[in-house]
Amino acid sequence: MDILGKLFGSSARVRLMRLFLMNTEEVFDKAEMGKRSKIAGETLRKEIKLLEDIGLIKSRVVVKMRPQKSGKDGALEKKKVTGYGLNVSFPYLSPLKSLVTEIALGKEDVAGRFRNCGQMKLIIVAGIFIDESDSRVDILIVGDKLKKPIIEGVLRRLEAELGKELTYGIMETPDFEYRFGIYDKFIRDVIDYPH
Repeated sequence: MDILGKLFGSSARVRLMRLFLMNTEEVFDKAEMGKRSKIAGETLRKEIKLLEDIGLIKSRVVVKMRPQKSGKDGALEKKKVTGYGLNVSFPYLSPLKSLVTEIALGKEDVAGRFRNCGQMKLIIVAGIFIDESDSRVDILIVGDKLKKPIIEGVLRRLEAELGKELTYGIMETPDFEYRFGIYDKFIRDVIDYPH
């Protein structure tokens, strides 16, 4: 369990807080919260109730487009769903956001997660990891014999912990070297900006 998990009593609670604090304008239904934070069942229900009781999140009714159960294939229907969104008038919002989002992951921790994903040559972290919103990617992975399904699984777990979708790039070493050599705009943007 990480430092915040110990401090707040539950790593599931921290993941849910990050989900709302990193996506301040969005409203999530329970299914979406469970999927994005990788929390399920009774634990999810308990943590939602706790966060709602302290006033960090508010219940809201939203209209979602869902596939019709009967009728035409691909047809969508509007359905009202109870969801939850961040309460922007929560009195301790700013300090809580600073605490929860800044103590996320150390660089060594991020690199260590990709240890069994192939022969890593370069991992560049930017964007969300250094609180730089103008970054082209949050993480760029370069290596040989990369195991993309495993890498994507690690990235999904990182997204659940951080509470935000990551933008990322995965490249084999020869492709990266070629693109670096021809001054590819994407590679130059990643390398020239803070990372």
